[in-house]
Amino acid sequence: MATTLAEHVSLDKVDGHYVSRYLPQRMGNAAPIAYGGYAISLAIHAACKTAPAGFHLYSAMGNYLQPVSTEIKLICMPVQLRLTRNFVTYRVAVEQEHPSTGQRRLCMELLADFHKDEPSLLTHSAHPTRTYSHWKDCKTFESIVEDDWVKTGKISEGELKALTTLFGLKRDLFENRACPEGIAAQNLMGLVKKAQTSQDGLLPTEKSSADWIRVKHPLPTEGEQVASLAWIMDGMISFLPLSHNHLFFDDAGACSSLDFALRFFSPRPTIDEWHLRELINHRAGHGRTYSESRLWDEQGNLIASMTQQSILRVPAKAAKI
Repeated sequence: MATTLAEHVSLDKVDGHYVSRYLPQRMGNAAPIAYGGYAISLAIHAACKTAPAGFHLYSAMGNYLQPVSTEIKLICMPVQLRLTRNFVTYRVAVEQEHPSTGQRRLCMELLADFHKDEPSLLTHSAHPTRTYSHWKDCKTFESIVEDDWVKTGKISEGELKALTTLFGLKRDLFENRACPEGIAAQNLMGLVKKAQTSQDGLLPTEKSSADWIRVKHPLPTEGEQVASLAWIMDGMISFLPLSHNHLFFDDAGACSSLDFALRFFSPRPTIDEWHLRELINHRAGHGRTYSESRLWDEQGNLIASMTQQSILRVPAKAAKI
């Protein structure tokens, strides 16, 4: 079993395509369905392994087509669509092969765009929507759970178990310090539905959650850096609107990502250093949500952005009323 993020995104080349070295694991889902960040990160890593030297990933866009099983490795098949002096583009199909029948099912398609470094005519960067505490002044999410909720008896053993089951994987792979100004730190990512937050008086589109993150273990290559960043950026986006509106997974009939657009604004991210991540929800309606995760380095430079549309389905019983 993989124990580092570099291992989780690792690939072996087999007959002209790439196969994940380890089985994907679940996070944010009690069913045997893999965390969506695996398909994105492995597809990106496959594209990075294929791209010529000197090109850096700046855009990765795609669609989740089917859930990924936690019992089968992923197959990534990059196909070159464009190669010019400054740009190269790949389409990457992510599949799983049934071990008994050999039949393949398409789980995701992703477009990955690479760009050669060019000089900057302008240089500036957007800022987070509000001021957040520095990572040195923030507690780990695990410390918040233990000190503020478990020791005080504010959550039950069952709630603690649910939190550990849903989000335990990230604890082993990267350090996470929750900003106290964000909603997720104040209601345990929505688990404590009745918790009052400092943003309750704001409109849903004005609310935010934020944390500081860095990978625990070394990431030697640029491909591993961007793949791991994609793995992390996918987290929380689909259920963020629930967390920001006093709801949790059990309040929705379905809550999962449909598509994504990941953009890099720095050609060589270093996710093993501290970065600030802010998450906001822009729209909800018609059974879908649209949310964004943005990432800054400690110097305040916007490094990456991921937007997603997600399904947010009314529970079956409620839908019949």
